[in-house]
Amino acid sequence: MEKLFDLPPLALVTLGATLAVIFAARYLGLMNGERSVPINSPAAAQVAAVIVDSTALNKLTNQAARLNETFEEMNELARERIRVDRMVATELDRIREELRIQSEVARRSS
Repeated sequence: MEKLFDLPPLALVTLGATLAVIFAARYLGLMNGERSVPINSPAAAQVAAVIVDSTALNKLTNQAARLNETFEEMNELARERIRVDRMVATELDRIREELRIQSEVARRSS
């Protein structure tokens, strides 16, 4: 506080004006915020209807549960597909090895 009194008068006036602008903007912003959404507005009524009416929420909950079941089935199918692809890859490796052995045997016997 003592250093504030040591400032030149122009700096003190500027500081005071800046603080006044900040507090005025805050106060006017709060007043506008209170006036922007009246309690009797249609938007407030719609929000209240959504909060009171739980049927839509129940429908969405059921749909989310069914979507979750669908995703679980898709995951099971994907895991099964991966298992089958691995089996096919193993069999292809075996066939490739057999063909390599046959070509080696054919090369040595001729």
